[in-house]
Amino acid sequence: MNRYRAQVSLWLKHPTRDLLPVCKTLGLEPETIWKRGDERRTPKGRLLGGKRDSSYCSIDLGPTSRKTVARQIEAALERLQPHRAVLRRLSSTGGKVIFCVGWFFDEDSGETFSSDLLQAMALLHIALDLHIYLPDAVEPVGSAEISKS
Repeated sequence: MNRYRAQVSLWLKHPTRDLLPVCKTLGLEPETIWKRGDERRTPKGRLLGGKRDSSYCSIDLGPTSRKTVARQIEAALERLQPHRAVLRRLSSTGGKVIFCVGWFFDEDSGETFSSDLLQAMALLHIALDLHIYLPDAVEPVGSAEISKS
């Protein structure tokens, strides 16, 4: 069993384009979405002031899981492959397509991403964003070695 849990999300960003039609084409429901010019708000809806300077959406691609990150990305790529033209068009017009991985470690761990997996992502113009979350440390490393000089 893996010594971590992970969740993969799809982030779409674009300087001007409304991303809702892209989500509908992909057949995916955004968890968070805004478009350029929308008022800035907190996730709970409180106004922050100002306007959004670009469009953004985040789509959860599955629950947090102990499956390998590579396996979760492979499953996401299979879902997105039929829509490669849409993803490439978004990228070619200034947008970004990103797999965002929330990676929650129980202890020291890691994973290797094969060149085939990275190439499949590159063919769809998908970047990779890793957010690493470590367990709370009981005691910082080396704290027991306090010098008395």
